[in-house]
Amino acid sequence: MKCPHCSRPVDHEAESCYSCGYSLSRAETVFGRNYVQMNRLHDAAHCLRKPELDDIEDILDQMEMRFPQLLFCAYLGALNQRVRLNELGFWLLNHAEVRGADFARPNENAVMVLIDVNTKQAGVSLGYFSEILLPEDEGYRCLQAARPFLVNAAYGQALATMFRKLGRSLSRRARYLKKNPAELERALRSRPSVPSVGDRDSGTDSGSLNVIAGGASPLPGRA
Repeated sequence: MKCPHCSRPVDHEAESCYSCGYSLSRAETVFGRNYVQMNRLHDAAHCLRKPELDDIEDILDQMEMRFPQLLFCAYLGALNQRVRLNELGFWLLNHAEVRGADFARPNENAVMVLIDVNTKQAGVSLGYFSEILLPEDEGYRCLQAARPFLVNAAYGQALATMFRKLGRSLSRRARYLKKNPAELERALRSRPSVPSVGDRDSGTDSGSLNVIAGGASPLPGRA
């Protein structure tokens, strides 16, 4: 996994980043310690029209049928300058419960797309299990495919494009792992044990942001 603050590699078992010291506790000082609920398609910015919401919900239904182990969700918000998308995604994976998600799809199996409508940036946050299935370069290509729509504030089209590309990338990865089961076994053995979001006594991190791309800037992340 990578640190959601400085993007440097971090061991799964580490309590904080070796390079910058970022941790879940620091994220909680910004976003709070409360556990929250979010919709599978959470439009906090109120930027999607009803037809767009329906179309994306249909895409998410199709994704969950194709990948029954994974949890697909999206968050759209108008964030202030203090908030980074990758840090918000990290916090949501540890503190948010997706309404209606069944127990077979925990947050460690999440593929969460985030969009900041103020900066026209998009990112993908992955749980521990999802990290195995979506390499960083594949995630970056999925985000880049949606970039023209982000620039033009066509957020419904951006989300639809990203999820469709993510589906194709996951299918390719699944075929590869089926032919190379030893690699999958190694990754699963190294995966840490992660408690549920409802386990409030645990400080274990359940995910990280692997990739983030901007609609307004070609550089990953925001200074």
